[in-house]
Amino acid sequence: MNRSADSGAWYRPWAPALWLMAVLEVTGTAGCKPERPDGDSAPIAKETQDTQAANIDRLRSLPYVGFSSQKADEGESGVVRFDAQRSCPGYNLYSSHKLCSASLIDARGEVIRFWEHPGRHWTNCRLLPNGDLLVVGRDRIDDDRAMADDVGRFVLRLSWEGRVLWKKTIPAHHDAEWTPDGGILTFVTRRRRSAAISLNVDIRDNELTLLSADGQVVDHCSLLDVCGARPDLFTFQPVAPKTRQWIIDLFHCNSVEWIRRPDLEPRHPIYASGNVLICSRHQDTIAVIDWDKKELVWAWGQGEISGPHDATLLDSGNILLFDNGLGRGWSRVIELDPLTETIVWEYRAPEPTDFYTKSRGSSQRLANGNTLIANSDNGQAFEVTPDGEIVWEFLSPHVNAEGYRGTIVRMKRYPLSYVDSIIEQHEGADRDAARP
Repeated sequence: MNRSADSGAWYRPWAPALWLMAVLEVTGTAGCKPERPDGDSAPIAKETQDTQAANIDRLRSLPYVGFSSQKADEGESGVVRFDAQRSCPGYNLYSSHKLCSASLIDARGEVIRFWEHPGRHWTNCRLLPNGDLLVVGRDRIDDDRAMADDVGRFVLRLSWEGRVLWKKTIPAHHDAEWTPDGGILTFVTRRRRSAAISLNVDIRDNELTLLSADGQVVDHCSLLDVCGARPDLFTFQPVAPKTRQWIIDLFHCNSVEWIRRPDLEPRHPIYASGNVLICSRHQDTIAVIDWDKKELVWAWGQGEISGPHDATLLDSGNILLFDNGLGRGWSRVIELDPLTETIVWEYRAPEPTDFYTKSRGSSQRLANGNTLIANSDNGQAFEVTPDGEIVWEFLSPHVNAEGYRGTIVRMKRYPLSYVDSIIEQHEGADRDAARP
């Protein structure tokens, strides 16, 4: 990350031109010579669409790494930048992929609570209002066929103190959302065949699956069926099979959010209560699904974003999204007006290629208008102002024996009142238990 204080955020009514530039760079469209992202006007060498598509498929298929590819600077970890006047107050929760752990830290990096449970990896985790931790992860699996069948995946609920409350072995992946009525919504994989996609290769379908508060399956719907039923809104883009497992990972969804905005409902059906916002990395798509009707309501992204993560609905009705930029070589965070399908805000590094994570990544709009970003593969998280100035920066303190920094799956900031209430609940319970 370039530590310059120069702005990396652009408010640009001419954003569509940049969309086209990014698309041309990815696809290598004949006869066009887009500029490099660093502003160098030298033409980019033309590549065929097939070569570019193969390169993007290769990037999609890369495994999630547990440690960054560059060694950590000695003595530089934890909070390395903090502007207390401009940073948004709160506690930060982040999970470490291969370490199967999560840490809750304050603004200065002090650990407030730490959770761990053995396994192959953890993906996202969420802190519930009572202090429980909801985790999506996987046990250790070495067999290729079992990997392809998603054996060993689970949803786990830990107490504030770290006790296992329950563990549901189910092929869940990436994310789990706490629903308004106390359920848990997650993605579950299922092998299927579809003549519309491939005649001789299995497809890994993603099913939105609703669990009860204690982990029992209540309901589900297939994204293959939901998206396939609306060719007017959604077109499947091709995904190459994973070579060793010989399965097409068609969706690879990574975030799910239950829409809870009755104040926005009069504006458009996209905001209706009971709708669900999802993000699909392999389809380069964010979409809204009517959960009750099991119908696709809205979809956007193909040709505009590449390998995205972590779509969230903002108070304004816009959607914040992490765009990894596979095939482009640099990442960005964008804010999209879904009604006009216009990018109204963007963060990229002053030197764009200084901010790039091939996998994972997260972004969160904070109460003061700043944005918290996880540069996952590099073990970094940082907070930027609307103008793109970094006012808080964190480097994972987890370093392996070879000196490589642990990656961060995502980071989420919780308000002071949210976590302080949890701490008070448990301190009060401890005091009551200690009384004779």
